[in-house]
Amino acid sequence: MTWSDPAPPRAPRRETYFFLSYAHSVPLSAAVRPDTDYWVNRFFNDLATAVRHAATRGVDLDAGFFDGQVSPGADLRQTLTDALSLTHVFVPLHSPNYFRNAWALGERESFRSRLTRLAPAQAERHLLPVLWLPLPSWGDQPETTQALDLVRQPDDRADYAENGLRALCKLGAYHDQYRRILTTLAQRIVTVAETQPLARSRAATLSSHPVPDSDGPVLVVTALTDHAQWRPYAGQHELAVADYVAATAERLGLPTRVVGLATARALAPGCPTVVLVDASAGAAAARAALDGLPRWAVPLVIAADHARGESAPEEIAGTLQDAGFPRVLPARAIDEFERCAPLLVTEARKQFLRHGPVDPPDGPATPKPSLRPSHGPPASGPGLPPLRPFDTTRGKDER
Repeated sequence: MTWSDPAPPRAPRRETYFFLSYAHSVPLSAAVRPDTDYWVNRFFNDLATAVRHAATRGVDLDAGFFDGQVSPGADLRQTLTDALSLTHVFVPLHSPNYFRNAWALGERESFRSRLTRLAPAQAERHLLPVLWLPLPSWGDQPETTQALDLVRQPDDRADYAENGLRALCKLGAYHDQYRRILTTLAQRIVTVAETQPLARSRAATLSSHPVPDSDGPVLVVTALTDHAQWRPYAGQHELAVADYVAATAERLGLPTRVVGLATARALAPGCPTVVLVDASAGAAAARAALDGLPRWAVPLVIAADHARGESAPEEIAGTLQDAGFPRVLPARAIDEFERCAPLLVTEARKQFLRHGPVDPPDGPATPKPSLRPSHGPPASGPGLPPLRPFDTTRGKDER
């Protein structure tokens, strides 16, 4: 993806015993945090407490780090790269989505860049994977064996392998097993960090390249504004708003590109698309600028400088809805924008999957079996009625 100018130098953070990495889930609504993220937060706090109890260098090192500690407006790429440069043990929460999430895998590769001078066996000690959710048998990774080796007691290992640590964290019936595994993991983290600490070194800048064999096109993010790097919340956000939406999408596992409006016009016919509209453009200009984009493109009117009583942002959103684009309420305050970003991403993908093009496979088509008599009308051709047009303002697909 395209990012803004590099962030200014930062004050050095304290080193940490561990960095927790996981695949973000997609929220169901703006009001409720994703369930999996809630339990990740719970597990992180439990593990950090256990590490503090086992640590002997607690004065020098913080217990742990995960991205739930990052303020929403921070430059995530920069902040997480900084954190990965100062941690001693990388703890990935393995799940089926982890190995399909480019952002999570990017965190792992960034940390591994600090291990290149170590012997392979020594380097692997600094990665302590956890089986968070059960993996399908055909999806086993080499690290999965290492995750299962975390547990030695046969009964605990069976529950852990079958259910994953998230279930043991959630369910009271597994409280004792969860605590034993948590203690074991904390002790291993402390042992590695205190007996084989990593020298301070800069991790490779976090990137999120598409995962090999990942399905689907990239998400296109563009902005209708006169500013090349539009920051309507400049005092509270380090990132341009387009970069913020793109980072949100990539944390959810969607490869993303931030492009200009002209490039977005070329890409949008084959990609889910988000258009961020500056409310100061006005309704007529916004509709003219978006004219020609496919109707699965999802616009968000950002009205950071407009008070609640002003109707202009709603007029722009209504005009775009009348033009056939999906309806999204304008965002004024920064918290509205932050809550809207993940929903905007998922809505764009949903609209594209519902109304986007379906490419037939290459090569000659194989006729489908038919129960019609051979002298009946052809299964396809000019005799069929034309398809009805899509109406993206309705909740039902009319194809």
